[in-house]
Amino acid sequence: MLLACVGVLDYVGTDAATRAAQAMRDGCLGAIRDGVRTADLGGHAHTDEFTDEVISRMRASLAS
Repeated sequence: MLLACVGVLDYVGTDAATRAAQAMRDGCLGAIRDGVRTADLGGHAHTDEFTDEVISRMRASLAS
């Protein structure tokens, strides 16, 4: 669902939406790469744990 939101933000096309889309994409894929995965991806994180990790990564990305 989060990556579907990335697609919508990319479609919007404004600078702010594009920046948010990139932060969300990087947050999702970075969390997965670093082992924060839900059961459907072979991990043990609950959905709220994964989402919190993505939000944390997005905040860090958008703050810079």
